[in-house]
Amino acid sequence: MAKKKRHFLILDANILIDFCQCDRTIVKLVCNYVGQVYLTTPVLNEVKQVDEGDCQELGIILVEPELDQVVLAAEKKGPLSFQDNLCLILAKENGWSCVTNDKPLRKRCRDEGVTIIWGVELICMLVESVGLPLEHATDIIMKMPGINMLFLVIFR
Repeated sequence: MAKKKRHFLILDANILIDFCQCDRTIVKLVCNYVGQVYLTTPVLNEVKQVDEGDCQELGIILVEPELDQVVLAAEKKGPLSFQDNLCLILAKENGWSCVTNDKPLRKRCRDEGVTIIWGVELICMLVESVGLPLEHATDIIMKMPGINMLFLVIFR
């Protein structure tokens, strides 16, 4: 039997916040069924819904950026925050997919050749991997802030 490709995913703050507000166990299921989830420590410091212990429990690997990555992220000008720049830099350097709903970050990732995944798309991947029943996924998506109704049409 062929094994499905495992993904390497870096989350930005908005995705982690959305998942924690809807159902934080989603992150653990993603780690078990879709791929390894990474989070930079500056993003962790930005998110109040989880701490280091929660990350360990959920299967998230915390990444402490290297000094050159921090300097590069701090020097970048434009619409991205320092934390978003770090997500982009780490995704690009490590070949990870960036999971974000942030339009400026998505544009920069696309411009730099980094694979991007919407938050709802990650939930769809979880359903496809049989890690989450469709009904539960639909409930979670309905709770997500700013959800685009087009995604719900896909699920129905």
